[in-house]
Amino acid sequence: MTKPVLADEIVNQENHPMGYYIKQEQALEESKNANSNSSNITQRSISAPSTLFSNDTSLPRKDAVDVSSYQSWMVQADFNALKSEGVRTIIVKLTEGTTYLNPYAKNQILMAKNAGLNVATYHFVSDPTKIQYEAAFYAQQAKALGLSSNTVMIEDAESPSQYYNWTAVSQVFKDTMNKAGFNNIRYYTSQSWGSSGVMNASILGARNLWVAQYLYGKPSHQDLKNTSYGAWQFTSQMYFQGTANLRKHKLDTSIDYGNIFDTSNGLSEVYRLYNPNSGEHFYTQNFYEKNNLQNVGWRYEGIGWMTASSGQPVYRVYNPNAGDHYYTLSKWEAQQLVNKGWRWDNNGAPAFYSNGSKNLYVAYNPNAVSGSHNYTTSSYEQNHLLKIGWIYGAIAWKVN
Repeated sequence: MTKPVLADEIVNQENHPMGYYIKQEQALEESKNANSNSSNITQRSISAPSTLFSNDTSLPRKDAVDVSSYQSWMVQADFNALKSEGVRTIIVKLTEGTTYLNPYAKNQILMAKNAGLNVATYHFVSDPTKIQYEAAFYAQQAKALGLSSNTVMIEDAESPSQYYNWTAVSQVFKDTMNKAGFNNIRYYTSQSWGSSGVMNASILGARNLWVAQYLYGKPSHQDLKNTSYGAWQFTSQMYFQGTANLRKHKLDTSIDYGNIFDTSNGLSEVYRLYNPNSGEHFYTQNFYEKNNLQNVGWRYEGIGWMTASSGQPVYRVYNPNAGDHYYTLSKWEAQQLVNKGWRWDNNGAPAFYSNGSKNLYVAYNPNAVSGSHNYTTSSYEQNHLLKIGWIYGAIAWKVN
């Protein structure tokens, strides 16, 4: 166990916080500059770290905050407060090496989503020579947590081994993640590795790079740095003001120049779950509801589809006698069912919206009491159900 440069916490060497080695690298570089009497010190000094406060309007935008197990102190109110202060994305550390899984990741993702925040995740590379195995482990754990293939997945490249071909390492990372079904790959590294070519921006894509550079003094929205990259982590010492918790603990904070952490384009994931006792499939956008159902025995089957936040409303009603849900574009039809004893779900507000280019198919099982309707974007699944006796195969509505 060692104490990192410019950090308050003791760090487990199997679980490094983001920026751990970058802080050491920058402190060393500045020490060299000071020893050579440089008159243009731009990076943060170990003796004069920049403490920032979120209510300072002169700072760059606070688009993204990254968290790991070292932020286990955070509760739902803290995530809600970050959202209200303008944060758009929470980037959660998932894994490190081939064995470490952040034990708080599941709950951190849940609280971020409950607050209406976008979620991305990262993997801290431990051994570049084992990057294929590390990336496979990362992808495996992401799938186990039910993360969408649309999630932004980030390689944290900062381990003190710059003599490796980190660009080639990162390409293997990307290829491995792509094969696992994750296509939105980004790379976190130091500004010096980006500018020197250790992480080759022309090969990896400058807009895919998220660089860390902590300035000596206070960064300003009128003098933004690293704008050629996708994002800039400009501080590890931001004190947000929304809760007593946040006022006591500093957080890494970044400006997202290229919207590289959010690929949803205003779309939300719809989770698909199956009740093995009743045979019903259930579909929800609510990550908290999804997890609660899993905890009581429902099987999570992945992302059913992506839904827009506008379009033709889709209503959901519930039959308390059969324990079944029904989805319809017709509010009149839903109201007729409510008149017969069904109940409105979502207080009668739309559950989803029809808006997209992809077909969502519906089929009906005439023999089932519960789970009589199945919704899927898979034409193969739809055709299989029709072959084994399901009927009324049709396009239910359009999705993304």
